[in-house]
Amino acid sequence: MRRSVIIGSLLATAAVGYAIYFDYKRRNDPHFRKTLKRRYKKVHEAKKQEEKLATKKFDITVEEALQVVASTPVPSSAEEKELFFMQQVARGEQLFQQQPDNIKESAACFYSALKVYPQPVELFAIYERTVPEPIMNLLRAMQAKESIPSVE
Repeated sequence: MRRSVIIGSLLATAAVGYAIYFDYKRRNDPHFRKTLKRRYKKVHEAKKQEEKLATKKFDITVEEALQVVASTPVPSSAEEKELFFMQQVARGEQLFQQQPDNIKESAACFYSALKVYPQPVELFAIYERTVPEPIMNLLRAMQAKESIPSVE
């Protein structure tokens, strides 16, 4: 019992001593402060790069999903549209349940169904309540991307 108290006290003293030493170095050593600032900047820049990369990757995913939707033939008659809608929604749900990581194809199916639905605003509201968040984010981005006219 006494030995563990002594060892614990020594470890606590060492930790406090290191904290005091680190604080002293941080306050008084200009080279150490510069090193800390460089590390902070490096971490901050790496974080920004990761965010840019994630945004770029998401934009590419949106473009690819829109290309899949554009390549999907849209039926013309009302009965065919209804059947197409049901198939696309079922396929989108099935794809997400089988492969949760593959949200692009699932979102493309849901978006194809949205395009043939007679009241897309109501369907989008239903999607917001029922569709998983990653797919919903992709659907929102697809809708925003498609509704903005491109300048060519």
